Amino acid sequence: MLGMSRRAVGRSFATMLVALGACGLGMSLLASFPSRALAADTTVPGKPALNSASVPASVSLPAPASSPGAASAPTGVDQRVLRSDGGYANLHVFRPPSACSGVAILSPGAGDDRDALAWLGRALSQYGWLTVTMAHKESGRDSLRDRVRNGGLRDGLLALTTDPEVYDDRLEDAGAALHWARMQCRGGPAVFAGHSMGAITVMVEAGAKNKLGLDSDDRFDGYIALSPQGQGPIFPAGAWHDIHKPMLLVTGTRDAPLDGKWQTRTEPFADLPPGCHWLAVVDGATHFNFAGFGYGHGDIEVKVLPLIQRFLDNLRAHRCAVPTPAAGVKFDAK
Repeated sequence: MLGMSRRAVGRSFATMLVALGACGLGMSLLASFPSRALAADTTVPGKPALNSASVPASVSLPAPASSPGAASAPTGVDQRVLRSDGGYANLHVFRPPSACSGVAILSPGAGDDRDALAWLGRALSQYGWLTVTMAHKESGRDSLRDRVRNGGLRDGLLALTTDPEVYDDRLEDAGAALHWARMQCRGGPAVFAGHSMGAITVMVEAGAKNKLGLDSDDRFDGYIALSPQGQGPIFPAGAWHDIHKPMLLVTGTRDAPLDGKWQTRTEPFADLPPGCHWLAVVDGATHFNFAGFGYGHGDIEVKVLPLIQRFLDNLRAHRCAVPTPAAGVKFDAK
């Protein structure tokens, strides 16, 4: 399909659904994707790039070899750990090349597996962090596919992303991942990062009020939300006012759900109180880019990673030194 691998098609489909939020979309779009794409894996980074001039901007291209997440970067290893409820969490671990600086736990979006944030896992491990990405079985690719088949595109997505039990499972995964990682790396802070539905999970963990009856454990020292969610079926107005730990929020000017503008993703920052809270808006960045793919994602990562690195450095040093963002990034702090 337009030069996309089966892996890229499947990954694009899953994250595209999340990008739509809870909006209506005709079933003709679902029919345009081959059924095998729903079971496909993620794009393998580092392969030769296609000629971008001949490919539409909506098509996923592999990262160039010089970008973050290239083939020269370290490869993670799978790990299965026991959860407190007796279930198991499937993890993908990126170990730092030397002594660890802290622990980073990463939560991908609905319908994505742990490879969707591999670009970030690799980069953080190179910064010295023991990094663990989670494959949330209860809200992964197969679960999203089943919900779409049973309830249609809009209702299936809405049912998955507003299911309290699914978030309970995600938070169980996060607790198991943190416990395992702390047995490997006892020093330094712990940070929880997520994209899309993973960002919702991060916000719930951090203490955001919600309409799903979910409680906060607030087990981390800092939080990173890529493509955060504003007010809607999950978060009421004023949901984030009691979050006091450091938090970095990142969105883009093309990171908009169909039921609103990208600016809705800045609502959590506007509600956060003072306390080392940062907002970065990347010009031209899409929802796909923050998952680690989509045309031009390598350029977006180059702009985002220095901010994440500075945020993590601040956590380690117990400070909040405001960085100078790259060109094309609008930055705000309070």
